[in-house]
Amino acid sequence: MNALRDETYRAMLRLEGGRPDAAPLLCDALLTAWRGSGSVEEPEQFGEWLRKVTPVCLEMLYASTHGGYGKSASAHYSRPPNISKRKLLRENMEIKVAHLDHVRFSIQTRGHTIISDQPVEAAGNDTGMTPPELLLASLGSCAAFYAVQYLKIRKLAESGVEVTVHAEKLKQPSRIGNFLIQVACPVPLSEEQKQGMMRAVHQCLVHNTLLNPPEIAIQLTTESPTEAQVQR
Repeated sequence: MNALRDETYRAMLRLEGGRPDAAPLLCDALLTAWRGSGSVEEPEQFGEWLRKVTPVCLEMLYASTHGGYGKSASAHYSRPPNISKRKLLRENMEIKVAHLDHVRFSIQTRGHTIISDQPVEAAGNDTGMTPPELLLASLGSCAAFYAVQYLKIRKLAESGVEVTVHAEKLKQPSRIGNFLIQVACPVPLSEEQKQGMMRAVHQCLVHNTLLNPPEIAIQLTTESPTEAQVQR
């Protein structure tokens, strides 16, 4: 259920960002969610989400394709939900980190660049966030995205969400722990809406990654020694 929701939200974000391939990806994600709705855990809760998110998706698709994908998707909703699932198209994410100077690094992906540095007291120039701060930033921005999507889909608010993330540095082994995500909602919510907002934030991709630690492999490559180095 979480994977189906995540893929649909990511596809909506791509379409909102003007990605040229986003419309078919959103169609695929939405159709896969409908076809798999009969086999997910908590089907009633997932069905309610589908009924609310579908009109928003169709409006986005219609606006981006003048009705092409929207009409196609609408026709598919009348089909039985037991149609075999289609394989989801997923992106392979990659970033590249290059050492600039001292303890400063350039982090690049998809044409975007951010700088990671250390505070002055840690021999840095404080020109960017530290790696642990970037981790908290990733978690907080991911949680904020899902909170905003919840409010937008229900036409409760278009902006104003603020998220604060707290964490502690722990030892043995050295790590970050005891995360606290605080979400400030710009509008009043009913008790049911508060629970819905909490469920939405819990769907955050980064949040779920931290709760289910991934396998991490480390590969080391080195430059071949030059002839001069060999002679020495």
